[in-house]
Amino acid sequence: MQSPDRILGISRMTNSARRGPVLVLATSLIFAACGALGGPGANATLCPPAALESVTVETKTFTPVTYAVLIDRAYTGDSKRSPSYPWPQLPRTALETVAAALPKLDLRPGDALVGAWISHNSNDTSEIFLPFRQVNRAPTPELPAAPTAPKLPVNKLECNEYAANVKTFNEAAKVWRAKVTELQQRAIDEDQRNVTTFITATTAAMRGAAPTQDPVGTDIYGSLAVASGVFKANPGTHKLLLFSDMTDTIGNPVRPDLAQSDVVVALYHRDDASDQGKGQKDWEATFKTLGARAPVFLAWAATTADKLAEQLKGSAR
Repeated sequence: MQSPDRILGISRMTNSARRGPVLVLATSLIFAACGALGGPGANATLCPPAALESVTVETKTFTPVTYAVLIDRAYTGDSKRSPSYPWPQLPRTALETVAAALPKLDLRPGDALVGAWISHNSNDTSEIFLPFRQVNRAPTPELPAAPTAPKLPVNKLECNEYAANVKTFNEAAKVWRAKVTELQQRAIDEDQRNVTTFITATTAAMRGAAPTQDPVGTDIYGSLAVASGVFKANPGTHKLLLFSDMTDTIGNPVRPDLAQSDVVVALYHRDDASDQGKGQKDWEATFKTLGARAPVFLAWAATTADKLAEQLKGSAR
């Protein structure tokens, strides 16, 4: 008697052989439904792309600038050189010009200024008419913790959940961003008030300074030593501003380090034009040996608050 399989014309071997392709096809469908788990091609993307709000905190840092202002109060010590500017025209003009230039500078928290007289004994601490003062910096705000980004899905079955998590995260990130912006703006506003306070106080101190004539002589190198000491104690950008005819009569042997300092010599004038030109060339060479950048010389008529601010703001922080 024949088996039912033979009556139907189907062998067991043939039926068994078809089972393999069916299993492979089913497995393929399952993988297709779940999505590819990595690898190249379009299938590597599990879910539609989702944009996440940024939770990065942007911070800006500025290199502090230290200004050293040196004003000659022994300008008429050698009256034969510059009789056209009688006492106390140079120091008074210098003080007023600096006071008018301060609001025009791009002052930031951490910037500082010191003022000293150039006299026959310039490196004496008594010659500092404006002690070192610095723009206060607002405390760094304590920012709230940023929300945690949702975990990426491992298959397409998690796409809906991931999309919901992204929405929740973005809403929390916007709230967080608004709070961070508010706190940072408060610090910015306080910094600006500190700059305004610094300018007001320093301007008043400049205009209130009372130079007395020094008939003994002029110690340029001693005053440069004062500036050098301040610069060494305060890293950053250094700007040296001198108001003088740059006639040194003392011969102080000190040779201070003015490495990479910006130098402006303002109200520069000697009645003898050839002497004035020679003096400028000599000091250009001297400042180079002291490590400073090439100095800028401003003649008396060219020394204005605007021009001074332009020169002091000229180099990068």
